[in-house]
Amino acid sequence: MDCKLGDVKANLRKIHRISREISRTHPDIAVFPELATTGYLLREKWVELAEEIPGVTTDQLSKIASEHGFYLVCGLDEKDSKSAKVFDSAVLINPNGKLEGIYRKVHLWDSEKNYFSRGKAFPVFKTKYCILGIGICYDLEFPETARTQSKAGADLLVFPSAEIDPMSPQIDSYLLSRSAENCVFVGFSNRIGRESGGVSFFGHTRIISPDAKIKTLRSREGFVVSDLDLELLTKLRKKQLPYLDELQPRAYV
Repeated sequence: MDCKLGDVKANLRKIHRISREISRTHPDIAVFPELATTGYLLREKWVELAEEIPGVTTDQLSKIASEHGFYLVCGLDEKDSKSAKVFDSAVLINPNGKLEGIYRKVHLWDSEKNYFSRGKAFPVFKTKYCILGIGICYDLEFPETARTQSKAGADLLVFPSAEIDPMSPQIDSYLLSRSAENCVFVGFSNRIGRESGGVSFFGHTRIISPDAKIKTLRSREGFVVSDLDLELLTKLRKKQLPYLDELQPRAYV
C-alpha cells in the first residue's frame, strides 16, 4: 500500500478497504507494511504520533481483524506506556480481535536511531495455523533475525517493510536466502509510493517458499496470496535443506 504521511485516520481507512478486498480470498493471515498507519519519513513527528498499545489505533485494527476473521500483522508507531520510549513496532492481532503480540524493531536504520528505541528480542508467536516470526524492514538484512526465529520453531517469517530504491536487487536476494537457509516460508509486505526528499518505496511484495517458488506483486497497490504447505518444510529439512540441524555453532566466531 501507499500511505498518507502523518494521517493515521486516512491510512486506517485504506487498511480497512484493502482488508475487505483481501477477505474475498478467505486468508488466514494478512500482513501490512512497516509504519502503515502513519507513513514513514516523519522524523520528529514519529514521537508526536506514537500511540500506546492497546490504544485507539490498535482498537481499530482489532475491529478490522475480527470483522474479516483473519490474523492481522501491521506496522505502527508505538509509545511505551511505562517508559515513554518510542518504538517502530508491529502488532499481531488474532481473528477474534485480540492482541496476541508486539514486535519491536531491533535493527534501526539511518535516522531511525534518533527517534526510536531498539527492541531487544526476536520472539515467535503461536497461531492457529503456524508458528510466526515477525521482523521489520532492515531486520531482514541481518541473517541473525531469521536464524534466531527459525531456531525457535518459526514456520513463517513476515517482514512488514518500507524498503526504498535502490535496494531492490539486494532485498530480492536476501529474501530468497532467508527462506532457503532456514527452510521457512517468508512474507515480505513492502510500501509503494514516494515521500519527501525523493524517497521511493519499490514494493515487490512477495511470498517465498524455501524451494524458491515466489509470488510477487510489483509496484502497485494491492496484495498477493499464497497457500503454504507446512509439510513441505518437513520434507525439505530432512534432506535437501537440513541447515538448522547441521549448524556448527562452536566453530563460528
